[in-house]
Amino acid sequence: MTNTVFPRQVRLLTAGDYRRVFDGADAKAQTKQILILARRNDLGFARLGLIVAKKHAKRAVDRNQIKRIVRESFRHHQTELENFDCVVLSRAGAKDLDKDQLRHMVDQLWTRLRTSHGHRPRSKKSR
Repeated sequence: MTNTVFPRQVRLLTAGDYRRVFDGADAKAQTKQILILARRNDLGFARLGLIVAKKHAKRAVDRNQIKRIVRESFRHHQTELENFDCVVLSRAGAKDLDKDQLRHMVDQLWTRLRTSHGHRPRSKKSR
């Protein structure tokens, strides 16, 4: 069974944490609805920060749903992301996607982020 909790240590907590990612992003993956910025850290594990603006999702229920879906996707991909600090920003239109579309999009963005920064998915060796 995989670890599916979202403890405090894997979250970006302070304004300084977010600022470091914004000021020096090493990698970026985006669609019209979602932007992910990432910067390497020295911690040995990935951390996540979320920004879902009221401008793009007026209702709290919509903002919370976006955050839940992104966190769930991050949990499944965090071991592959190794030591990145990631900030996920929702854009206009993110709230209009259904849960499955949003989850699939975010999953693809994690993969794109990882592969664009020199990490290739491990392939199974054929015998």
